[in-house]
Amino acid sequence: MENKKHNITPMLRKIYLTVILGLFTSVAFSQTGTLKGVITDRVTGNPVDFANVVIMKNGVQTAGSSTGLDGSFTIKPIDPGTYTVKASFTGYTTFSLEGVIISANKITYLTGDNAIKMTEGVLVNEVEVRGYTKPLIDQGNLSGETKTSKEIVALPTKSINSIASTTAGIYQKDEGDGINVRGSRSDATSYIVDGIKVRGTMGVPTSAIEQITVVTGGLPAKYGDATGGIIEVTTKGPSNKMFGAFEYESSRLFDDYNYDLLGFAISGPILKKTKSDGTKGSSIIGFFLASEFRTVDDTDPSAIGIWKVKDDVLADLKTRPFVIAPNAAAGFLSSSDFLTTNDFENVQAKQNVGSKRFNLSAKLDFRPAKNTFLSIGGTAYNSNYRNFSYWRSMFSSENNSNSTQETWRVFGKLTQKFGDEESNSEKSANLIKNAFITIQADYTSNLYKTFDKNHEFDLFNYGHVGTFTTYKTPVYQDGVAIDSITGIPYSGKIQVGWQDTLYEFDGSTTHNPDAANYTQAYYNIFSEYGMSSQYINGYGADGVIRTQFDLQGQGLRNGETPANVYSLFGNWGTQYTGANKEKNQQQTFKFSASADVGDHEISFGFEREERVDSYWGVSANGLWGLARQLTNKHIVDRDLSNPMPVIDQLTGVYQDTIEFNRLYVESEQSTFDESLRGSLFGENNINNVEWIDLDNLSPDQLSIDYFSANELLNGGSNYVYYFGFDAFGNPITGNTSLQDYFGRRNSNGELTNNNNQVITENELSRNYEAFNPIYTAGYIQDKFAVNDLLFNIGLRIDNYDANQPVLKDKYLLYDPLLASTDDALALAGGNHPAAIGNDYVVYVDDIENPTRIVGYRNEDIWYNETGIQISDPTLLAEAAEGSISPLLDNPSDAIKGYKTADAFTDYTPETVFMPRIAFSFPISDEAQFFAHYDVLTQRPPRSNRIEPLDYLYMEDNVGALLNNPDLKPEKTIDYELGFAKKLSLSSALKLSLFYKELRDMIQITNVLGAYPATYMMYQNIDFGTVKGFSTSYDLRRTGRVQMTTNYTLQFADGTGSSATSGESLANTGQPNLRTTTPLAYDQRHALSASVDYRYRNGDKYTGPVIWGKKILADAGVNVMMSAGSGTPYSRQSNITQEAADGINDRSILAGSLYGSRLPWQFRINAKFNKNFEIKWTKKKTSFANVYLQIQNLLDARNIISVYRATGNPEDDGYLTAAETQNDIMSRNSPESFMYLYSLAVNNPSNYSLPRTFRMGLSLTF
Repeated sequence: MENKKHNITPMLRKIYLTVILGLFTSVAFSQTGTLKGVITDRVTGNPVDFANVVIMKNGVQTAGSSTGLDGSFTIKPIDPGTYTVKASFTGYTTFSLEGVIISANKITYLTGDNAIKMTEGVLVNEVEVRGYTKPLIDQGNLSGETKTSKEIVALPTKSINSIASTTAGIYQKDEGDGINVRGSRSDATSYIVDGIKVRGTMGVPTSAIEQITVVTGGLPAKYGDATGGIIEVTTKGPSNKMFGAFEYESSRLFDDYNYDLLGFAISGPILKKTKSDGTKGSSIIGFFLASEFRTVDDTDPSAIGIWKVKDDVLADLKTRPFVIAPNAAAGFLSSSDFLTTNDFENVQAKQNVGSKRFNLSAKLDFRPAKNTFLSIGGTAYNSNYRNFSYWRSMFSSENNSNSTQETWRVFGKLTQKFGDEESNSEKSANLIKNAFITIQADYTSNLYKTFDKNHEFDLFNYGHVGTFTTYKTPVYQDGVAIDSITGIPYSGKIQVGWQDTLYEFDGSTTHNPDAANYTQAYYNIFSEYGMSSQYINGYGADGVIRTQFDLQGQGLRNGETPANVYSLFGNWGTQYTGANKEKNQQQTFKFSASADVGDHEISFGFEREERVDSYWGVSANGLWGLARQLTNKHIVDRDLSNPMPVIDQLTGVYQDTIEFNRLYVESEQSTFDESLRGSLFGENNINNVEWIDLDNLSPDQLSIDYFSANELLNGGSNYVYYFGFDAFGNPITGNTSLQDYFGRRNSNGELTNNNNQVITENELSRNYEAFNPIYTAGYIQDKFAVNDLLFNIGLRIDNYDANQPVLKDKYLLYDPLLASTDDALALAGGNHPAAIGNDYVVYVDDIENPTRIVGYRNEDIWYNETGIQISDPTLLAEAAEGSISPLLDNPSDAIKGYKTADAFTDYTPETVFMPRIAFSFPISDEAQFFAHYDVLTQRPPRSNRIEPLDYLYMEDNVGALLNNPDLKPEKTIDYELGFAKKLSLSSALKLSLFYKELRDMIQITNVLGAYPATYMMYQNIDFGTVKGFSTSYDLRRTGRVQMTTNYTLQFADGTGSSATSGESLANTGQPNLRTTTPLAYDQRHALSASVDYRYRNGDKYTGPVIWGKKILADAGVNVMMSAGSGTPYSRQSNITQEAADGINDRSILAGSLYGSRLPWQFRINAKFNKNFEIKWTKKKTSFANVYLQIQNLLDARNIISVYRATGNPEDDGYLTAAETQNDIMSRNSPESFMYLYSLAVNNPSNYSLPRTFRMGLSLTF
């Protein structure tokens, strides 16, 4: 089978063509809103017909309309943001409503306090100005919330997730963490920036955010690929006048985290219209630019500090890495094993985890014609940071890995309106009004790299300890050798091999001084104590290291790392041992259209998204060991056919000694050895028999390119992992297929290339292309009203194509003979049991020579030989002498381990229909009922890419966890009933009941009875239900106070909290049991509040006055409070060594799964600020804002994780358990071990973030 499509054209080349074809091939949701209202006479209340209405943003007119006979108007599409609405009509004073909030995919109604009521009588050059009041009941987003830029700036957080967590029904473990929306998994939430689905980091400066909309339910049909919620960010656009802003924020005055942020924003016109009188009018081309630069020494502070060895102690350890063991027979031990209490210190900030980040947002808006709008923009994000490692934090934080990320996204959006203001106005008799189309194209690129800061991608610098020189000498024994040519026998001293006599070390060439320090110290102590070589006899205790094996793992060879400290921490000098890079690309093309047809607002759209994901990673330290293993392995034996008697050159007398050259065995020579010899001795001399002293070579004499792909894959114990790149880290060009990866074979079973020439396995490239899934979607939606009942009904159709090969049968890597075949019928005696169908898989007693049938299988259902259904396929393996044995079409391939693509087929694209129904109706002028029913799907969020390596060595990896390239989309059915009530002129209450069914969720399961090996894989088998009630109270500015509060009661149960939560059960070999339990993020009770207490300025100031100064004018505090009950966990009845790494103690469940709960959590964040007006001149004024932000105001030490045996965050019970005392006392130093264990077990990740202070200044001009 060949892949159906893997010709990946460079994405950027496609963009131009696809934009041209966008109307026909693409898709999507437009991120716009609608404004509706009625204009009346202030005195009579009569409608003002034929009035002109325009909307302006930053002084730029963006759209307009005119009223009909009933005074009503509709303006659309409008980009989200804050606008001024101006209404004018002959004989009336111009009316201006400022601060009108337009949100994505919502209708903003100008009613109540926001109704436009015009005053008859013209006041020359006068405008009646009023401010917009945010409605207490948001008819457009009853299941969610919208935050404007003004509200976002006031909040005591810059995290978009934390801002979203103030919405009812959203769970967040700690500040800045991911979120779960109404019981959905964290990866079920979709993030959108300016209509672009976010891949990688969002990377939007806070100053560039116009609006954040959180949707927790009732998703319109234009939204897809999300089963939880939507977080939609809209960035700011250009202004008609030059505008600028500056911000600096720092924590340096308060802590050692050293947070610094510097940001700016600037906006203005580039080209303006010229009016008839020669003056400049509104902007035709405008720009917006914002950027932030942030540095911080610790991005994730610890509430309990972080323990580290003292600097002077560390320096001493480096001078004496080893001590003589108390029991001399034990030899040398690590000095780190004997440290005591006074050798450690607790510091506030984690060490060597600094981060630098730069992000930028830019936008250009064009209005070439009255009804044509073009917007071009993008964001860029660049970060460089050190990764925290708890393993290295105590002794070796200086070796923390380094990561970089480069993300950039660009978009172009064209909106074309049809008709003029007259034809689209309410007075028009046209059936179709407000018609427009939007075409958008966007491209995203993410590039991630992780590496050692000193070595980056110089791979042989990793683990390089220094230069080792091995001295060898021939070894002789008495015997007889016969010349194969002359037949002459020679007796005497016969060379039987070679042995090392001296192993020298030079650490001056090292790329890793700490590693060299270990080795040099070992050489010194070996000499000081007069140790003897344990591997070569006859030299005595002379303190000379004669062979590499004398190092005994304490003196380090190239590629080796120090022994750890009691499996609790990595020792000093523990390096990061690998490097990787990942590239993700996404291109999306969209088309949407909307029009008002009579009383129906109809919209539809299409979307096509293509992704290309590539990855390459290498275990760099391990390359030294692999190179050592592959070098010289073809010349280890003597050339016995050609003895070389030692003859005295002067006398011609035989000297009683026979020597041999090394025997060259071509079939044993590795690709690495060939390449290395070609580099050292020339391409024409790769078959010489000179012994290469590999560790005597410098890193720049070695290269990963010297290996073959097969050597790097190492029989499944691979040193590299890759797709979209080749084994050496180079991007793949051209097409590849699964059969190319496995290798093609001729009729003799020999590997061949595309020209049918016989090749070896080491000549296979083993290339496999990037993951290239394709997502397409279409939708249609109708908003209409029947009397007072407002409907929003839509249908979305998603199509997901993984665009890759998948197994035809997850149980088989080879094509079977089914029950209907002649061979199967012959083994069954002509007839199968009645329960067995013709397409059932047959299992026999022996793969190669079957004599009888032992069972059958239909998909996941197993039968014995009599047709009786069984639950355990191991019964068939027992009947086949212990090994599951399917009846195969070509058993010889299976016996020889040959892999072919015949067992694979193309992924079948999955098409899902998703009806969406939402409606609402007023119960009274001040109350509203709302409800929705949604079907939501999301493409597989993880582990769905084919990994050919999984199948190449499958028989050698029994029980391995494999990706499943045949995963299908996850699904959610969502219901909600709600009620919103205006309680007073300034407050409202919202109540809602919600219910969700989670289906086809991904989980790890066992594939028992698979051939050639049982394995684990991800499957769509998890399910769950979420039931909940939420209430929100909104108090608008009343005196000095404004407040929103909400409470959620939720019951989230399911068979798995994440895609990997079932791994422990699968590892036991148990069947795939599906039992619902509380999910790990099932927070039963959640409360949050956002309170803003603020003094106004001018006549409305009510605060203290000192010496005639209104000292608190424009000053206030914004407080975010959250409280929540603890999430569940499973208790265990036995004590296990949880603080140690690599200890595989198996826990025993106590009680029920997720039957225990963590304590309640409580967190308060606050931001104190005051505004100042700065008058530079009479006409130039700036505004400064000084603020102090405090997160976790009360320094609450919330417990977010505990040890299952004790329910305690700082003690797993190991040190005090009776059954562990013998193990403790067996340590090199029990006292040191117990103290180190007590430090390690109190892991900072068990607690929420500590209190932090940041002071800032922002300036607008």
